[in-house]
Amino acid sequence: MNIYYDKDLDYAEVFFKKEDNYLLPFEANEQIGEFRSSKDDSIIGYSIENLSKNFDSLDFLTPYQKLSIVIKKYRIQKGKTQQEVADELGMKLLPYQRLESGENNPTLKTILKVKEMFPEIDLNQIAS
Repeated sequence: MNIYYDKDLDYAEVFFKKEDNYLLPFEANEQIGEFRSSKDDSIIGYSIENLSKNFDSLDFLTPYQKLSIVIKKYRIQKGKTQQEVADELGMKLLPYQRLESGENNPTLKTILKVKEMFPEIDLNQIAS
């Protein structure tokens, strides 16, 4: 999973699959849009305007995907690098990168460390 987050706009793009050509998601006043494959019209990602406000609407994502999105969001908002966060969590860089990209299912211990580092994260919101 590839996540892009713009802290100034509170805008995120989440891609599950890399494709050279895809259809853009936006219609007027749409807060959450679908990126669709130009090959088979399958959903390959989402765009999310006002991520903080619309996070509760992301029920189509798994808890692990939501956790990855909020970890990246708060890391960027705090101006930290992946290496800095990995060091503070007591992790090597590669496992942290996998956590942030949704490739790694974290242990409860890791989730609690992340919550300690980013107290703004609402685990109930992620689990629902």
